[in-house]
Amino acid sequence: MAQVLKTHWMNTLGYAGLIPFLGLAVLTGVFSGTETASALAQYNLIYALCIVSFLGAVHWGLAISLANQEQPAYLAGLDQAEFETRSFIWGVTPSLLAWLAGAFSPPEYTLWILAVILAFVWLVDQRMLKPMKAFEQYLKLRNHLTLGAIAGLLLTACFA
Repeated sequence: MAQVLKTHWMNTLGYAGLIPFLGLAVLTGVFSGTETASALAQYNLIYALCIVSFLGAVHWGLAISLANQEQPAYLAGLDQAEFETRSFIWGVTPSLLAWLAGAFSPPEYTLWILAVILAFVWLVDQRMLKPMKAFEQYLKLRNHLTLGAIAGLLLTACFA
């Protein structure tokens, strides 16, 4: 049976994390066509870079926290070395993708690219974490949060 988290903090903080994505999108729309809109879009871009990096870090934490368990049932059919390798490599990949987008993409496309990166990270996380039943709550929340974040980025990109 899957473990259920004992507090409400994952949901509370997760949904609160949508406030910058959606709030900045609305404000960018309000100030559309101005320097203020450009600044607000830049703030949303920077926030997205942080969030994408955070999502990769989940996998490092997972590999580290599970390393000392004696029962390898959590490995979703992988041996421990393969599980750790995938977790550590994937754990840095979102940060690198976000950095590449932020550093090298044309500014008018960066929000769009970050929305695509968020969708890609969601897809990989679904594939990697779904076999481990303990992540059902997290993945359900991620469905909502990823949709909200992508909507905020795309709206910001349209209004900027």
